Amino acid sequence: MSELSNDQCNDIVQMIIDEYGSQLSVSELSEIIGLIMENITGLETIESEILTLTINDIRKRYYDSIHSA
Repeated sequence: MSELSNDQCNDIVQMIIDEYGSQLSVSELSEIIGLIMENITGLETIESEILTLTINDIRKRYYDSIHSA
């Protein structure tokens, strides 16, 4: 379960690929996702477990996307 819609998660993944490329390490990707999510209104109020699931979902989508390209 994610606090963001599928489209929003996919948009974040595409933005990361466009801005930072497809060769990010796990730690680099996590940092970038965190920075992006800091700017999304409302996410600061969700439970940390849901936030972690959302970050993991975006991370999985990123690696799935770059490996299928």
